Amino acid sequence: MIDHFVLSTLVAPAALVVSMAALVDRQQPAAATVAFISSAVVVAAASSVSVMAVSIHAVLLLVQGEPLEWPYWVALAFLVTAVATLAGGARRERRSLCAAREQAAALPGDDVVVVVAEERPAAFTLPGRPGRIVVTQGMLNALDEENHAVVMAHEHAHLTGHHHRWLLASRLAVAAHPFLWQVRHLVGYLIERWADEQAAEQIGDRRATARAIAMAALLSHDDGAPSGAVPFLARRGPGPVPRRIAALLKPLPGPRGAFLLVVPVLVAAGSVVWTGEAIVDLTQPGGPCTGGLSAERPR
Repeated sequence: MIDHFVLSTLVAPAALVVSMAALVDRQQPAAATVAFISSAVVVAAASSVSVMAVSIHAVLLLVQGEPLEWPYWVALAFLVTAVATLAGGARRERRSLCAAREQAAALPGDDVVVVVAEERPAAFTLPGRPGRIVVTQGMLNALDEENHAVVMAHEHAHLTGHHHRWLLASRLAVAAHPFLWQVRHLVGYLIERWADEQAAEQIGDRRATARAIAMAALLSHDDGAPSGAVPFLARRGPGPVPRRIAALLKPLPGPRGAFLLVVPVLVAAGSVVWTGEAIVDLTQPGGPCTGGLSAERPR
């Protein structure tokens, strides 16, 4: 039981993060985003089930007055931490989404794009019903027509692609399993790359798109990282924005290497299998539920 529990709750999340970091710049961003986030959600869910099963049995043993060995204590501590972080994360995300929707609804006019009289250069998307794209007068004054078209195409891609939902899924997965905390930064970078590529496709000029992204980032002092966070990417070389620009200056990765996306998917599948094995181990004759803690299933 111990080996399957460790594989599900510790090894699978670590392997997923490593595989994502290795593949993030080698895949088409749209496909990679879907594969990465789906895998992260599955790994978080599977490990949570594994921890919950072991924790439930630990509680039953405590009720019976039985002593607990260390894996049970680890599972209980992990469960308490995960429940607290998931509840807090879900509450923060709900408040943030509600605030964004209220702000979008309060903006004047009915147009999707709203220009606000502010000198600070900025452009961003607010999810809502409908969502809005906010651009400041300072950004408009600083950009020429071509750069402005790229920035608007980028923000439209965020809005029409409902990218905030993908970000929400990744953040909840991280909240459920703190060992996945780098996933949030990797997914955030990928989603920006996704919008970059959609803008480049719409404009029809990858170099012009790269120039516009660089200009907008310089004007808004954007390093591409969530506020208060140090992205995993920045520790291994150039920051997110330079990497986005470099990607636009090269051809989009073709479909030939897409088979590598099977790696995070297999890690996620493995986490499900290991979770199932851990649960089976708990109920096997001679296993923890019927008599002592065993590291292997009886054969």
